Amino acid sequence: MRRWLVCLALMACQAHGETQWFTVTGNPADASVDTVQVDPVATKIEGARKTMKVRVSRARSRLNWENVPYRSYESKVVFDCRVRKASYVIASFYATPLWEGAPQKTTDYSGNPRPMQFVGIEPNPTARIIRAACRSSTG
Repeated sequence: MRRWLVCLALMACQAHGETQWFTVTGNPADASVDTVQVDPVATKIEGARKTMKVRVSRARSRLNWENVPYRSYESKVVFDCRVRKASYVIASFYATPLWEGAPQKTTDYSGNPRPMQFVGIEPNPTARIIRAACRSSTG
């Protein structure tokens, strides 16, 4: 019965367009820690490839690949379950932690995807996230 209620709640939230973030590491209410969250509902599935949303809030300011400083970002990540790799295809970077305000920059990496890595976060959740995303994949 409990599983049924959880499924109904998740479907209701998805029907309203709200993302239900799963916290892999950190605390989404604490800007002083590194936090990684994943939307467990894939936005697209094509064979062994899944597209999912991943967001990260960092304890300290960092630089993205274009040397833009950020404290948090929301992204679309493509998981290639055949080779167990994940790549950012779009990312919106925020100057503030915890995804507050408007993003200062959004970059489309689809022509040159960037590897999903969480440099400096220990324990690093990259392999765990890929394993979970690909668990139900045919790849």
